[in-house]
Amino acid sequence: MLINLQEMLRYAAEKKIAVGSFNVYNVESLQAVVHTAQHLQSPVIISFGEAYDRHMPLEAMAELVKFYTAGADVPMVLHLDHSKETKVIFRALRAGFTSVMFDGSKAPLEENIRMTRQIADIAHALDVSVEGELGYMNPEDGSDSSGQPEEKSYTTVAAAKAYAASSGADALAIAIGNAHGIYQGTPRLDFVRLAEIRQAVEIPLVLHGSSGIPAELLQKAIRLGIRKININTEVSTAGIAAAREFLAVHKDKNTRFETMAKAAEEAMMTVIQEDIQCFSLVK
Repeated sequence: MLINLQEMLRYAAEKKIAVGSFNVYNVESLQAVVHTAQHLQSPVIISFGEAYDRHMPLEAMAELVKFYTAGADVPMVLHLDHSKETKVIFRALRAGFTSVMFDGSKAPLEENIRMTRQIADIAHALDVSVEGELGYMNPEDGSDSSGQPEEKSYTTVAAAKAYAASSGADALAIAIGNAHGIYQGTPRLDFVRLAEIRQAVEIPLVLHGSSGIPAELLQKAIRLGIRKININTEVSTAGIAAAREFLAVHKDKNTRFETMAKAAEEAMMTVIQEDIQCFSLVK
C-alpha cells in the first residue's frame, strides 16, 4: 500500500529508526525494492529521480509502482527525487506520487524557502508530502565528487531553522559531509553539526549520498535523528557487477537478456536487504 512521506517518517520517529529510500529506474530495480520490503515486512521508500524521466516517463513508473504495491501488506512511499523543475513535480502529482522533493539547494535561501512553500501548499492539498534540501550536494550521478566535501558546503543551523519555520516542507535533506556517488576515501560525517541541527528543528532529517558510508556511521546518524536514508549507487553497482559476472560465464549467443536482468535483480535485492536491516536494527 502507498502512503505519503510524512506518515512514513512519523513511523520512523516512533521506532527511532530510518527508512531506506532506494532509487528505481526499471522493472528489475523496482521488483528488487518491493520484493525485499515484502520479504522483510519492512516499510520502504521507492524513489524515482527526475533525471530518470528521460529513460522512462515518470507516469509509466507510477503505474508500475501502483501495480506492484496494490497487494503489498507493508507501507511504501512513491517519491520523486531531486526535482528542480516545477513542471516535473506537477506531472508527478498528477501521476500519483505520494511524495515529491523540490531541490532548491543551489538557490539563495529565501528563494529556496519561497519555492518550497509554493510547492508544499499545492502538494499538501493533495495529501502529498514534500522534501527539501539545504547545503551543497554534488550531482546525483556522482560527478563532481573529487573527495571529502568542504565544510563551507554543509547545511548551517541558522539556515535549517529558517527553512523549517517557513518552507512548509515535511522533511529536510542536509549536507554534513555526505556526497552522491562513490567516495574517494572514508566519508567523514559532521555529527556535531547533525546534533545541532536536530536540536534546532523538529522537521525530520534526511541523509542523501549514503552509499559507501560505513554501517556504524549510518547507525550513529540515525541515533542522532536521521529518519530517511537515500541509497542508489551501491545498489546500482551491485546490479552491474552481477550482470558482468553473468555475461562472463554465459557466452552463448542464445543467452537471454531477461535471465541476465534477473541475476542483476537478485544482486540488488541482497544489498537492499542489508541496508534495510542496518537502518531498522539500530544498536
